[in-house]
Amino acid sequence: MNIRRLIPALALAALPAAAMAQDAGPTLADLGKDQALTAAFEAMAKGHEVPAWVREGAVTTPAQKVSFGGKDYLAMSACKQHDCAANQMAMLYAPENGEAYGVLSVHDGEGAELLTWLNIGGNAESIDGRTILYAALTGSLANHPDAFDYPAE
Repeated sequence: MNIRRLIPALALAALPAAAMAQDAGPTLADLGKDQALTAAFEAMAKGHEVPAWVREGAVTTPAQKVSFGGKDYLAMSACKQHDCAANQMAMLYAPENGEAYGVLSVHDGEGAELLTWLNIGGNAESIDGRTILYAALTGSLANHPDAFDYPAE
């Protein structure tokens, strides 16, 4: 097969996925730019110290639509530039009502992962939300997006 023909074909094949990702909604890169997202983030993080890299210069992923507890959310994640393995953040955001839940993951350098759960109460976010947030951190959500839609019971 001619490599010169293969590269443009692969690039065109990736366009629909890129277009879908752009349509999913804001990402953590929009903190400070999108008022509603920023307000939800600040309410979620209230009482917690969130590292500066989350708001400035984080490497972000496109938002993915998920649902649990009868509500739709955008799952988004980010990591510290040049240190993604040790510093990550994931957030679930419901644009319709401004609800947000999150997790901050920091590795201590000795093999332990320290998780800080943000705005997790005792409702559906306690189980399903944590599952989706951690899946966003690990890449499992991106690899298996349909496996993380939990319909209301």
